[in-house]
Amino acid sequence: MTQVTKVSAAAGGDRMPRCVPWQTKYREGVLRLFRDVPYKAELWQWQFESNPFGLPFTPIVLVDEEDRVVGFNGGMGVRTTDRGKDIPVLWSCDFYLAEQWRGQGLGSAIKHELHKKAPVVMAFGISNQASDVLRHLGWVPDETVRSYRMLRRRKGLRSWLLSTLQWLNRLMRAFSAAPGISGISIKVRSSLPAREQVDALWERCAPGYGRVVRRDFAYLNWRYQLHPLGRYAFICVWKSDELAGLLVTRFGRRTLRIIDYCGPAQNQPLKRALVGAAIKHWPHANQVVSVTSDPELAETFLAEGFVQLRGRPRFYIYEPGRDSSADSSAWFIMAGDSDGEFLQAASDFYTTETVPGVSALERASC
Repeated sequence: MTQVTKVSAAAGGDRMPRCVPWQTKYREGVLRLFRDVPYKAELWQWQFESNPFGLPFTPIVLVDEEDRVVGFNGGMGVRTTDRGKDIPVLWSCDFYLAEQWRGQGLGSAIKHELHKKAPVVMAFGISNQASDVLRHLGWVPDETVRSYRMLRRRKGLRSWLLSTLQWLNRLMRAFSAAPGISGISIKVRSSLPAREQVDALWERCAPGYGRVVRRDFAYLNWRYQLHPLGRYAFICVWKSDELAGLLVTRFGRRTLRIIDYCGPAQNQPLKRALVGAAIKHWPHANQVVSVTSDPELAETFLAEGFVQLRGRPRFYIYEPGRDSSADSSAWFIMAGDSDGEFLQAASDFYTTETVPGVSALERASC
């Protein structure tokens, strides 16, 4: 029997919207809610209905008495590991409630339904208003995620001051930098290495992490190579004939974005070799930016002359019963974990700039 969730009784005699199980007939109604995002339809099949882990698409859908969609909360199921042990997690994304139904508790009702979908639910890159709602509902912010930026073109006093800070960061760490790494080769590619090489890398490295989304070939291929509009490049480190680590980047609109990392949890020399190679390969980028919770990557960015920005990307977790004061694993998070990066890649695809003298590989993400 199909079940529906009654949200609450209506004031004034009108029936309140209700949560219903997902059916494909609701797709067009959901897309109408996001009509200000013109490429949402192009991302839909990839984002929601081609899960790399084979997990089902079970969003929260709110419909009115005429069965019209008036609210939605998408979800992307992922496999994560905690010190090598698998745990199921749901990324919350694309939350929307029609304006005429706001302020009546329906947003909270949608979130309560979402909480039933997985033992751990997360959201990344959320708004000020949404963060207030999530805190009220028991979500906990993770303050370890920070943004980093390197300016390479100076214009105006502020950019010169930032460049001075970048130089000081680099200078302060010049005498305490980790030793370099020998016996490696680095290549920039427009495609991932072979499946067996990426999977072997992940299996070797996974036990060294706390909590992290499984970055095996199936996930990285889906996330970056199969994105309908994104164009990514892969900086790969080889030691002998073995893949030792890789960095995912995207270049567009004169900005180089360091999006993701797959490799040893603890190996700062390798991480610095990857970041340095990315910076060197895109000399025409006006700026280089990244987001991470990883302390070694953070230290690498500062040593390379990045500045840690004051604002924090908002990363929230709903996990009832978890004691935050206990000896719990830290999350490894990067920009690629955010659905905001999905949308930014799509937006950049339609506003690509042509940079004179830039090869096709260097434009891999344009």
